[in-house]
Amino acid sequence: MNDKELADDIKKHEGFRDTVYLDTVGVATVGYGHALHEGSRIPHLVADLLFEQDFNDAKKDYEILANREGLCLTPLRKGVLINMLFNMGLRRVMGFKKMLAALQADNWGEAATQMLDSKWAHQVGPRAKDLAEKMRRG
Repeated sequence: MNDKELADDIKKHEGFRDTVYLDTVGVATVGYGHALHEGSRIPHLVADLLFEQDFNDAKKDYEILANREGLCLTPLRKGVLINMLFNMGLRRVMGFKKMLAALQADNWGEAATQMLDSKWAHQVGPRAKDLAEKMRRG
């Protein structure tokens, strides 16, 4: 059996999944049986592909959020929300009700204050401060 035949055989047995799942012993796994152990390394190219997918998902989530909340923001403020969506996902950003209300009222200072007055801000530290400042100045 040559390498291609062996690889095809392994792929057949592993099966392909494009979502992370727990294997039979509880290890997070993706693709053709690629185990995601703590400390596992991935090639930079793979990281870039994952980033591109996540970035595009965050941009789509922004469109959902903007349509739902009636937002029309400057490119910089839109970027702030996309950054937050990338980091937290749509469901968590939707939980920033006071920030979203401030955005609807074009109250950029209050939106920034609400960003900083959150568990998220304590978790991400300088990132939250940077994004809040961008929200203020727009």
